[in-house]
Amino acid sequence: MANIDRAFIDHVLSSTDIVDLIKEKVNLTKNGSNYKGLCPFHNEKTPSFNVSATKQFYHCFGCGASGDAIKFIMEYDHLTFIEALSKLAQYANVELPESTKNNDASYNLFVLNKKASQFFSQSLLSNKKALAYLLDRNIDKKMIESFNIGLANDSWDDLSKLFAKDNDTKSGIEAGLLIESKNKVYDRFRNRIIFPIRNTTGNYIGFGGRVYNSDADAKYINSPETKLFHKSYELYGLYESKKFINKENQVIVVEGYTDVIGLHNADIKNCIATLGTAFTKYHFKKIIRYTKNIIFCFDGDTAGKSAAWKAINNCLPELKDDIQLYFVFLPEGNDPDSYVKNEKDNFLNLLKNAIPLSKYIVDNLKSDLDLETVEGRTSFSLKAKDILYQMPKITYTAILKKEFEMISGNVIDQNNQEKTIKNKPNTNTNEIKDFDIKELTLINLLLEYPALIKEGLYEKYIKDIFLREIYSIIKKESDKNNNFNAGMLLNIYPDNKKVKKIINMESNELSEDSARGTLNTIINQLERKSNEVEYFELLNRYSEGDKLSDSEREFIKNFKK
Repeated sequence: MANIDRAFIDHVLSSTDIVDLIKEKVNLTKNGSNYKGLCPFHNEKTPSFNVSATKQFYHCFGCGASGDAIKFIMEYDHLTFIEALSKLAQYANVELPESTKNNDASYNLFVLNKKASQFFSQSLLSNKKALAYLLDRNIDKKMIESFNIGLANDSWDDLSKLFAKDNDTKSGIEAGLLIESKNKVYDRFRNRIIFPIRNTTGNYIGFGGRVYNSDADAKYINSPETKLFHKSYELYGLYESKKFINKENQVIVVEGYTDVIGLHNADIKNCIATLGTAFTKYHFKKIIRYTKNIIFCFDGDTAGKSAAWKAINNCLPELKDDIQLYFVFLPEGNDPDSYVKNEKDNFLNLLKNAIPLSKYIVDNLKSDLDLETVEGRTSFSLKAKDILYQMPKITYTAILKKEFEMISGNVIDQNNQEKTIKNKPNTNTNEIKDFDIKELTLINLLLEYPALIKEGLYEKYIKDIFLREIYSIIKKESDKNNNFNAGMLLNIYPDNKKVKKIINMESNELSEDSARGTLNTIINQLERKSNEVEYFELLNRYSEGDKLSDSEREFIKNFKK
């Protein structure tokens, strides 16, 4: 939700026990003051996933996954920050501020879209002709219910009247459900089967409409771009399919609503569809949150092959070594919906023998070229350079480059990647210098036992600028919130390597009294170090002829090496 302040986030975190939260998803066993289990974010046989009750923080020493309760929900359930926060608030039984709800336009549009979806569903149930059309296409009542399929009646104002009655006309226009023209308002969707589009949390964000008994110019129409709906980002069926995608660790990308529904009906449920647009890099980034294995399924005609090549070009800049892309092309004249209905075994065989990305690229580049000629090999090399130019500098790229060179017999200049590399951040500049171990331990102790910060003035003993900044935050937040912890600090500094280094220290596993004693010992050591620095600085000034004050001379006299 919009306008959620820091205090509310902290309230949600402090109301959540991260151990209890993660125990619902991961089998944890007690390990000292921490808990340990098998990491849910990568495959492992030996537990390396640690959860700290005192820090309210998790960290996997195998894959590096780490964060607080919100970050865990984001990663585990594949949600945005706002979605995860809302879900965690429900889990912790924390009420979302009413002021936030009332002032949030997105929240109001969610409610309105749900109302529209319910209206379309009721309209379908009372229309025998539309129901018969769906049943004839092998979309039965179970599928209708699973995907909340509905109907927009052959009317200009059915929905308009409903919204007007509830004073929702303006919001209906904002949601893209109504159209205003020449001071008149009318329904966008008319005489069409309606396919509601949901985000990953199940909220209704838009609609797709398909003609079923007329010769309309447009076979399909979608909701326009709204505050909620951006078709270049959204994928149909992701909400309904995500648990099956996780289970199979694979996703099938198809082109249409009915393709997704048809595959579900055939018990192939790890599938999604784009919304009448090309597969974009934003689609790609969203999918790889769920699986790194993607099969693109296209029609075998020219349009299908063109769509595949566009998808490749949009994916290449985002490619990583652990991502596998495959391609399936159906016999011409077939789509996944019709093909799986009549040829399920053949469809499954096509999936099993899907074409790997490298082979598809090579075959595409070689088509219509005579590699026995200099001209053909030169043309292949130029096309290959264009492909490599789009790709990040990863192992996959290097291997593909070698394959291109073997085929063409030419050395392909690596400079074709200059632009891609230049645009990447210089990770070397982000390296973390080593903190003084005593200063680092002091900060770590205060994070684990924030109540201790009120017992002394520790700032003067911390020389590192960043650690002084962290100390100030701990002090400030602890004055407001006695439950301040490492997880909250990470939320203030998301993805900060220095903060992760601080937090990922081994737990001290001390009682508060023992922690207090350890803290005093560290302070004594830091004070000793500070005094040593001052002693040698004064001696140096004295040797160079500077006049020292009485107190400075007294300090030198009494200092014990």
